[in-house]
Amino acid sequence: MTKTISIYAAQILLGVIAIAAGYAKVTGAGLMVQQFLAIGLGQGFLTIAGCAEILAGLCLLLPRGGILGAVLLTCVMVGALGVTLGHVASAVAQPVPSFTATSYEANSGRPSAMPIFTQRTEQNI
Repeated sequence: MTKTISIYAAQILLGVIAIAAGYAKVTGAGLMVQQFLAIGLGQGFLTIAGCAEILAGLCLLLPRGGILGAVLLTCVMVGALGVTLGHVASAVAQPVPSFTATSYEANSGRPSAMPIFTQRTEQNI
């Protein structure tokens, strides 16, 4: 009996957390939008992920929908992990800009990539 109650309690807690995270994504909370923009995904994908999380959370709140909610939430989390790893892998695979004398001189005195030193306009902490 205690095992069943603890499983339902964990299921309800996970459902409430999933609904809260999905609601934050659908409404466009600042932190969620920043994370999706950093990865390169737009508002449409943010809304789809938020709706999927809300649906998974609602399924977890129902006793018979727990398995469906867990599978849906697992798919959302695996997808998020895959997109994040793909973004990191593509960032690592990008070539490193080189500052050689030939690349500097070929552009009439301007470096070919980002400058090493930038003018400080505000305090960077």
